[in-house]
Amino acid sequence: MRRVAAALLLWSSLCACAELEAAEALSPFSDASAVAGVTGEEQRVWSEAREAAEAIAKSGQIYGDPQLTAYLQGIVDRLFPEFKGRMVVALLKGPQFNAFVLPDGHVYVNVGLLARFEDEAQLATVLAHEGVHFTHRHGYRERKSIKSATAFSLVVDMVGIPLVGPVIALSSIFGYSRELETEADNVGFQRLVAAGYDSREAPRTFEHLLEQVESDDVKEPFFFATHPKLQDRVDNMRRLSTHNAGGTDGAARDPYAARVREARLRNIENALSMGRAKSVITMLTDPEYFRELPPQSHYYLGEAYRLRGEAGDPELAEQAYVAAISAAPEFAPSYRALGLASMKAGHRVEAREYLSQYLQLAPAAPDRKYIEGYLKLIQNQGEQP
Repeated sequence: MRRVAAALLLWSSLCACAELEAAEALSPFSDASAVAGVTGEEQRVWSEAREAAEAIAKSGQIYGDPQLTAYLQGIVDRLFPEFKGRMVVALLKGPQFNAFVLPDGHVYVNVGLLARFEDEAQLATVLAHEGVHFTHRHGYRERKSIKSATAFSLVVDMVGIPLVGPVIALSSIFGYSRELETEADNVGFQRLVAAGYDSREAPRTFEHLLEQVESDDVKEPFFFATHPKLQDRVDNMRRLSTHNAGGTDGAARDPYAARVREARLRNIENALSMGRAKSVITMLTDPEYFRELPPQSHYYLGEAYRLRGEAGDPELAEQAYVAAISAAPEFAPSYRALGLASMKAGHRVEAREYLSQYLQLAPAAPDRKYIEGYLKLIQNQGEQP
């Protein structure tokens, strides 16, 4: 019986190795028409991918902005013109700095990634990288690489969407082997140059990721142990951009900022709702980044300090709220925040003034009864400076 079990185990291992070797030997797709040749095990992986795409569509995680989605789709079509119509882009609400592609060509970009970039060339660098994962069939080639539920949860935490299956785990920007990630970086960079983008912006994509990891206190998870270190990838992009001059397109900040301004605000709100205060503080204390946001963004900085709650943060939050009122006097939430902060500090006169102003600016506020209760409490307790 033991011999039979050992034989079966050996046979299973040999089959798995043969399957992986066959997958690794696959040539990249030449164009959209070549996709029709997908068969066998790879077709089953694609079937899983379609199921995953359907689950994502129903998950409530899609960021509904048709114009912004069309903008991203246009970048992908420019980078991979021979695959136009085969690679489909969707935006996700997640504040995490991530993008991924399913084996069948569904490309997903978190708003958190979109919001952190400074220009289109940086965004195009990531979309080129993800596109190569599809064109070079990396999803299938790595089908057997995820080995535990712990690995799934780590990757999904970075992706920022519910776990749908192993396809998602294979599709993270971090989820491939060192060899395939390097290939995606190098071939993606060639796509970037061929499309006329300013290749000097490419290193900034991974510099942003380094900043995000540091601001969120992310310890290098399992995939950093076997994949190119982030600094290595920054260095590689610098080397590539030095020796391969690209075009000049996509480096202008103002047009990009105008396209993503609303998404940046929604991303900040989403990050705050998830308790990612440190990440928001990192973004909003960057003068160049803050300059491209509406003036009421001081309010969100105040909320981030309030949520973080470290020594000195209440004072920093109050300063930010005051700055928000000065910069955007018609933005009601700033008055509410400053009124509640004043109440907590025992400054009832200021609290009454700010909360009253809040209700004047937002007469239909959903928390009106709640705020009126505070105002009544202040009146009953008597005014105290």
